[in-house]
Amino acid sequence: MFSRAVDDAIKDLNLKLSASEKKQILSAVSWTDETAAKVIKKTHKLKGEKLTQLLDYLGTTAENLADFGYFPSDKAGVWLEYETDSDLRDTENIPLNETIHSYFLREVKPHVSDAWLDLSKTTIGYEISFNKYFYKHQPLRSLSEVTAEILQLEAETEGLLKNLVNFTA
Repeated sequence: MFSRAVDDAIKDLNLKLSASEKKQILSAVSWTDETAAKVIKKTHKLKGEKLTQLLDYLGTTAENLADFGYFPSDKAGVWLEYETDSDLRDTENIPLNETIHSYFLREVKPHVSDAWLDLSKTTIGYEISFNKYFYKHQPLRSLSEVTAEILQLEAETEGLLKNLVNFTA
């Protein structure tokens, strides 16, 4: 993987770079190939109690593990986790009366077939629409009122504008 080669080169040069500096270097000298094969981040051996614990944590079944980023391999009990493309990461606001997974299946999966949920990055909160509850509508003034106010302001400032334009030193 290219990022590992960059890590090795940085280590060989005894450079101390922050994560953002390393990210800047990687984005400057690399690009995403949409046709490339997926890069395996980690291989998980999930059997017995370990699989049961994961399924309980995710609240799903083994058939739906791909929706949570665990893709079945050609070996039984072995699941693959792929590297994510942070440029494609997105967030959704989900109604409180709906589960995250059902919303994902209905609103995301039909449009992005290889998308998955990362529950470790999921935050649950509330959104209060202040306008909905606290805004009080005030009707607009009539056109004649606005016109009269503009003409009054123009008359009040006319002397000031003339003084600025006819300024003599």
